[in-house]
Amino acid sequence: MTRGILWALSVVASAILVACVGNVAEENLGMAGDSVTSCSPVGAPLQIQETMAYMAGRYRLVMVSDDENDRAVGFVDLKQMPEAYRDWGASTATLFGKADVGFDAVGAQQMKGLDSPDPEGPGVLVLESEGSSGQSILLRFGSEPNRWAGETVFDAAFTVLDVGLIEGDRFSGSWRSGVHAEWVEGYFCAQRIRF
Repeated sequence: MTRGILWALSVVASAILVACVGNVAEENLGMAGDSVTSCSPVGAPLQIQETMAYMAGRYRLVMVSDDENDRAVGFVDLKQMPEAYRDWGASTATLFGKADVGFDAVGAQQMKGLDSPDPEGPGVLVLESEGSSGQSILLRFGSEPNRWAGETVFDAAFTVLDVGLIEGDRFSGSWRSGVHAEWVEGYFCAQRIRF
């Protein structure tokens, strides 16, 4: 009788261990079921001298509309910007890459060229700067606005993430998107799922 109980307990313990390991592995891959619902606004400003320069990899991105009724979920792939394309005047381009996100799900502008892997006009560009208002890290989407040798068009469509918190393999903050003087906004979370 005792052996039967011990055997049953070991089977239950093994099942719990497998379930826990499976959940940890799932979470580490950014696939946890609650990763979309756990995204929340960031209230603190970015720390001085914070950087994303070391954060190359693939991220699962969750964007939430300001009224919290709509969500867009997708992927952003980032890698180190080659030295020749890092100088953006007042900003430094630390990372670049491509994205696969349905921005229209949150009413944001669906930018063209999101899949461009070209550092001269990437689908995603990470720009970092430090000014009188503090540290700024922006992820700018679309190959046209990210054209390295091009002119910045101020009345063109835009979709931008403004990083407010960097924590290990994740970053979060607010987003805004629009064209001319009309725009929408909300908050976002991004979790690295692989290097």
